[in-house]
Amino acid sequence: MRLAVAERFLLSGTDVLDIGCGAGSNVLFLAQSGLHAHGVDLAPGAISAARDRAADAHLDVDVQQGDALALPFPDGSLDALVDNGCFHTLPIPRRGDYAAEAHRVLRPDGRFVLTWIAREHTTDWGPPHRPSLQEVTTVFESRFLFSRTGFRPGVEKKAPAAYFAFLVRRSGPYPVRR
Repeated sequence: MRLAVAERFLLSGTDVLDIGCGAGSNVLFLAQSGLHAHGVDLAPGAISAARDRAADAHLDVDVQQGDALALPFPDGSLDALVDNGCFHTLPIPRRGDYAAEAHRVLRPDGRFVLTWIAREHTTDWGPPHRPSLQEVTTVFESRFLFSRTGFRPGVEKKAPAAYFAFLVRRSGPYPVRR
């Protein structure tokens, strides 16, 4: 996500939602970077912690309890989304629903930064099913263009191996195969 801000994939002054925001670290970073930051998490304790941290930092952010599969935002109301670890925790059959919900709340040509623990991560901690880049592409490609992908090998005990993707919401239909 820091790379997305540094490279101006996420633009200052735009409305961005962190899906699965937890205690708000990314929401706070986004607000400090000049974005209108929103966060959603299923856990009430995480939302409380995020609100407390924002107040302590004197940052104006909107964090609320909510479900990643039923986001509390109107259709096309957000400029960007960030997911740093929510998608890979969802049951495999619900991942398509997640992509549809992300598509619903983003405006046409809206931006999405997605990060997930990679299949190449070999320690026991982390989600049980770690999707490959191909699996993620299969879920998102009909609704989003992949503008950039990357891989971070990680350091086993400190940070997991992870993929990231910069996605842009399709504003037209997915082209048919030729």
